[in-house]
Amino acid sequence: MAGGIENLRPFKKGEISSEVAKANGSKGGKAKAANKTVADYLRKWADHEVDEKNKRALQALGLDEDATNRTLLILPLIKKANGGDIKALQMIIDLLGEDKKKDLEIKKLQEEIAHLRAETQRITASFGEDREIEDLSGLAEMLRKDKGGDDDDE
Repeated sequence: MAGGIENLRPFKKGEISSEVAKANGSKGGKAKAANKTVADYLRKWADHEVDEKNKRALQALGLDEDATNRTLLILPLIKKANGGDIKALQMIIDLLGEDKKKDLEIKKLQEEIAHLRAETQRITASFGEDREIEDLSGLAEMLRKDKGGDDDDE
């Protein structure tokens, strides 16, 4: 096998000139830089002010006249949501964080309800099951007695 693996041998220090080694080594750095600049170009484009044609279109929708290209990215999404596309609407809700806020509010309310139920059970148990609360004034009176206060002096 001419030129096969058995013919390979490792480089020894000093066999390659420093210029050749430097040129070969910098190829990887250039590739990294090229990949990085794609993201950089996209960020620059996204932050750049929109052109006049698009500026007028944004103004017609009531959006800021000094909007950037980031705003243009969401226009198709807004149009689809306005047309009744549920997936587009859900994506907008996700982007706004509305679902997360509502989930947190619901969780908070559920915890509060659980606390109030536990408190109601505690109060009911302290007065016995045979006794019912007929109105709010009766509840207030029971709570005062439960705390040991006596407001009959009023």
